Amino acid sequence: LNRYFPPDFDPLLVPKRKWDPYKQVEVRMMIPFSMQCNKCGEFMYRGTKFNSRKEDVIGDDYLGVRKYRFYIKCTLCNNEIAFKTDPQNNDYVCESGATRNFETWR
Repeated sequence: LNRYFPPDFDPLLVPKRKWDPYKQVEVRMMIPFSMQCNKCGEFMYRGTKFNSRKEDVIGDDYLGVRKYRFYIKCTLCNNEIAFKTDPQNNDYVCESGATRNFETWR
């Protein structure tokens, strides 16, 4: 699209947005492993789509690669489940709210 810029327009005077490292972003994702809720015992299987919140793990990285933490809710009891990325092992770590199911290929 063509936009009109007046002759006296100065792009240096436009304020830049600040990046907030603690901000959580809403993401639609598929869960990367099967898990069981600790509160109600509901099984949630790998590949199920969830709306999740994603945040950077501050102060924790692996060789300069950022780690992310995801928060999802149990489909039955709305218990919050948290897991984060593990770039060292090319995997995910379940932190709270659920236990990871045994997977024979791991």
